[in-house]
Amino acid sequence: MSLTFARLRPEQRTQVQALLAEIERVDRMPPLSENKSMRLEGRLDTREHVVVDAAGAILGYGQAAWHRGDSEGEEGHWAIEIALLPDLRDPELTAELIDNLRRDVGGSAVTLWARAGYVAIAATEHGWVNERLLWEMRRRLPIADLAPPAPGVPIETFRMGADENAWLEANNAAFAGHPENGSMTRRDLERRMAQPWFDPGGFFIAWDGDHAVGSCWTKVHGRGLGEIYIIGVVPGWEGKGLGLALVARGLDHLYQERNVTAAMLFVESTNQRAAKLYDGMGFQVARSIRAFRYAG
Repeated sequence: MSLTFARLRPEQRTQVQALLAEIERVDRMPPLSENKSMRLEGRLDTREHVVVDAAGAILGYGQAAWHRGDSEGEEGHWAIEIALLPDLRDPELTAELIDNLRRDVGGSAVTLWARAGYVAIAATEHGWVNERLLWEMRRRLPIADLAPPAPGVPIETFRMGADENAWLEANNAAFAGHPENGSMTRRDLERRMAQPWFDPGGFFIAWDGDHAVGSCWTKVHGRGLGEIYIIGVVPGWEGKGLGLALVARGLDHLYQERNVTAAMLFVESTNQRAAKLYDGMGFQVARSIRAFRYAG
């Protein structure tokens, strides 16, 4: 098969959308993270490459997206994700698409996310070193006897047009230093609030007076699956039961109000406090997503 690697042209974008839908159908999971999917309209802070056959059909797609550093001096970095049809998942071809994106972004720091096994295999064989491990955890709902102690602060439903700034301050404090989640802006929040799945009724904030001290944001995927989308507690409030109370509020909403029968969430493998909390609630690791850095 004769294949060409090239930058994505604007007129090919519809083909890319169809390709990603087909890969999701075959793999039964989204080939790209939400962050990459929201950049498919062609933003200036992305680089996009495709794999094209002799007839002009797009068989593979890759994206490098720029992530800002946080406000405390953390440097920004490029993050790469790719998606290939099953017949093209050869380590050499996979690595070529990855390397084309890596070279395109120049000498900046680069992270490669392996959402599927074939990407991890190609990375390991071609100069990338495993740096982070993200666990996708799942369990059935409801959770019997889930009655966390009162957190000592009220937990209220998010108010659009009133709570955005307070949530951003609390979220960025909770995730300070995190490569992706510690530098959310008002624009980032508004882009997510504009998504079809957004439901303010499933977005909860814990308050200490006028200050947000924690939050739990839920998301419904359909087919009876819901997600604890973003959960965070600001420094100084950890270990007081607030995280458990927020997760319980989110899961109760998903089951009681949205008829969700299975829940999922993502957690860094190094976040022992959170992993212990979820394990104690019966969540189990369903899938691992690896992040690699290029070591030459």
